[in-house]
Amino acid sequence: MKRRIWLVVRGWVPLLAVLVALIGGPALLAWLILGGPFGWLHVLIGVGVAAGLLLIGGLILGWALGKRLKGD
Repeated sequence: MKRRIWLVVRGWVPLLAVLVALIGGPALLAWLILGGPFGWLHVLIGVGVAAGLLLIGGLILGWALGKRLKGD
C-alpha cells in the first residue's frame, strides 16, 4: 500500500508542477502588464493562455503523428 501511494505521488507531483507553471506564468505576466491587485481576471487569463498552448501543442502533435503514420 505504501509503495502504491509513493507511485501516485511520484506521478502526480510533476504533473501538478507543470500545470501550476503553465497557468501561473501567463497569470503573472498578465498581472505585471495590467497591474493592480492579483485577482480572478489574471487567473482566467492564465487558464485561457494555458488552454490555448495545450490546444496548439495537441494540434501540432496530431499533425506530426498523422504525417508520420501516412508515410509522407
